Amino acid sequence: MTNENFHYATRRYVNKIITGQESGLKTKYLNNYVNFVRKYVKEGSKILDLGCGAGLSSSMLSKCYKVVGADLSKPVLNYAKKRFKNVKFQIEDARKMSFRDGTFDAVMACGFIEHINEVENVLSEMLRVTKKNGYVIIVSPSWFSPFRAMKAFLTPKGHETIGRNRLQIIGWFFKSLYYTFQKPINPNYSFRNPDIFGEELVGDDIDMVYIANQYDLKKFFEKRGCKVLNTNADTFAFSSIPFLAAWLGVVAKKV
Repeated sequence: MTNENFHYATRRYVNKIITGQESGLKTKYLNNYVNFVRKYVKEGSKILDLGCGAGLSSSMLSKCYKVVGADLSKPVLNYAKKRFKNVKFQIEDARKMSFRDGTFDAVMACGFIEHINEVENVLSEMLRVTKKNGYVIIVSPSWFSPFRAMKAFLTPKGHETIGRNRLQIIGWFFKSLYYTFQKPINPNYSFRNPDIFGEELVGDDIDMVYIANQYDLKKFFEKRGCKVLNTNADTFAFSSIPFLAAWLGVVAKKV
């Protein structure tokens, strides 16, 4: 078992995911996610909700779509199966999924891609299992948003992802400003060392690996011949100013 697989099977990880879901903290941004998906994907379509975690996103999407929820964590999926009996869930490694080519009308992931080292491998798999003229939709926290850094400076607790004290957060703020101007010119993947075996799992994305950016994702999809329809999670707050927005959203059509 790899360190990554072990992390996603630990009791503290599973408890963190389930507690976060049951607290209601995820409902607001998942509503935004569902609304974002509905702008592009026809009702009744067969979709894959990749990295579905404890299943709330899949359950919400199931009101409009035929959903398969997939995740790597067996304990979390076991919870999802008991909690949301109206949705089909299955264990999948996003780097090599068991689905046939062109299985789904749309493949989507919310709050998932930032936890992946092999970004292009996973994106390629998402494209592979998507039908021609189908959609791949990525929604992710935008941790290079200066807004997130400013919010973290005011309330450091809960924002340990970008710094465990205000000095580290200031450093991240200036880094985020640099990438705000650099990414549109030279988009390349940015990674960080995740804190998955520290004293405790704190913060929203303390185990984040890839610092997701819409320009990286746009570049990938365009190189694969896709039509990129949106790089702005326009159902989320502050989306009218994309570089400040706390969430990013990318929609690619497979042509």
